This record gives sequence, C-alpha cells and structure tokens, in this order.
Amino acid sequence: MKDLDIYQAVWKKYLPVIAMKIKEAQRKNEAVSFNLYKPEFQEASKRKKISFDFELEMKDSRVMNNSSIPPIAKDLSEALRQNIAMKQQIGIGSFKFSMNADFILTILAEPQVVESN
Repeated sequence: MKDLDIYQAVWKKYLPVIAMKIKEAQRKNEAVSFNLYKPEFQEASKRKKISFDFELEMKDSRVMNNSSIPPIAKDLSEALRQNIAMKQQIGIGSFKFSMNADFILTILAEPQVVESN
C-alpha cells in the first residue's frame, strides 16, 4: 500500500457515523465529537511512534490546508470524496475535521454564506 492509503479502509468503516455527525453539526450549528478506536489506526500504520493528531479544512469538497496535513488526514479527505453520498454531503460548505491524541474526532460545519443580489 502507498503511504497515502493506509488509513482509508479504517476511515471507510467510519463513514456512516461521520455522515450522521456532519448532519448533527449542521443542524446544531456547533462542533460535534465522537471517539474512534485507537488500535484500528495503530494497526494500519505499522509504525510505533506516530502522531495521529490533525486538523483538516475542507470547502466544497476540496482540502484547503493540503500542504500541512499528515497522511491520516489526507486519507480521510480521500475517503470522503470517493464516497458518492459523502461527496454530495460535503460538496457545498466548509467543514473542519480534527483528531486529538485521544482519538476523538471533532467535526465543525461552518454556516453557509448565501449571497443575495
């Protein structure tokens, strides 16, 4: 496997939960968090000392901070974009995904700005 796809299988398992949490974040207009299972990610990486912390910013399905994110975040963005339902869900709007050392994923859906003429 390439370095950039080692976590995609793990992320794909979480896509249904991520979809629900994105909807919840949009509905509540606040960040929502949930725990991930740390051993799944550690097993996928096969490396002993690795940081799993990241912040991923996406707008209209595009990664906005692409140069500064680790492979685990890049794989999340790819898993989101490769899934048709998820691509539609994140296709309009801005989203921030972050994961801390305790494997808590936080999702923030920023309110959409509607321009009127």
